[in-house]
Amino acid sequence: MIDGHKVTAWTPFGREKTVSLLVRYLERDVRRGIVDEYVIYMNTDDDQVSDRAYGYQLAEQHDWIRVLERPMRHPGPKQRSTGYAYRSFTDPDTIYVRFDDDVVYVHDDAIENLVRKKIEMEPSKAIFPIIWNNALVSWYLQQCGIVPKEWGEVTPYCMDPVGWANGPFAVKMHEKLIGHIEAGTVEDCFMYQDFPIKLGEQFSVSCFASAGRDYAALPQPGVLVPDEEEHFHTVHWPSVSGQPNILIGNAVVSHWSFFPQHPFLNNTTLLDRYRELADKAVA
Repeated sequence: MIDGHKVTAWTPFGREKTVSLLVRYLERDVRRGIVDEYVIYMNTDDDQVSDRAYGYQLAEQHDWIRVLERPMRHPGPKQRSTGYAYRSFTDPDTIYVRFDDDVVYVHDDAIENLVRKKIEMEPSKAIFPIIWNNALVSWYLQQCGIVPKEWGEVTPYCMDPVGWANGPFAVKMHEKLIGHIEAGTVEDCFMYQDFPIKLGEQFSVSCFASAGRDYAALPQPGVLVPDEEEHFHTVHWPSVSGQPNILIGNAVVSHWSFFPQHPFLNNTTLLDRYRELADKAVA
């Protein structure tokens, strides 16, 4: 709990391979009294038997983890079903911190800084950290001189051909961050200022903090219209409310991969190095 607000971390769940790293950081922050619970929102395909079993096993092992089954399946891609989760996230005194199921690193201060900013920075909608390996964030990092433009110049577009689709660029990004984590110098990646995101600017929502009271205040509590989660949070909601999303400069999480990057990242040992770091976080 932070400043009288319950903190619920949650994930649209699908992959044991990477959630097994994320949960280590959440365990660390539960022990520190920052996170109160972790919700595994089951958004799996029928053939993901072992992944589903892993999610339920986590809930059996830890009293701070619970499983939430999606209330329905969207007729489109399964990612479209993620928007239904917010029907359960309407407690007005709770700050919800959403993580993709392939967030593989969470800086010590990331969740606390996200939550405090959400409490302090009103009016605003969602508060985003520095999401490592996110095209829009990579553009900001290049403007601040943290990521070299020599690796390929990123434009402020959510599916930028460098920041979203370029595998070698993603490899360099992860190598850089892991080097900082291992050296204890992640703060060198901070931007030390906050940026209001242009209203209606779409970008990948791998991690953000939002308030239950905002979802409770929707015409139908927790019902997103439009129901596609990313479009709702980054395009629709800020545009109609005039309240921006905020990218804060003192919180870092690492997002593993977009699908065009998979062939490059899967041929490295980078995920193994992230796993070693995650294990050390709760050692």
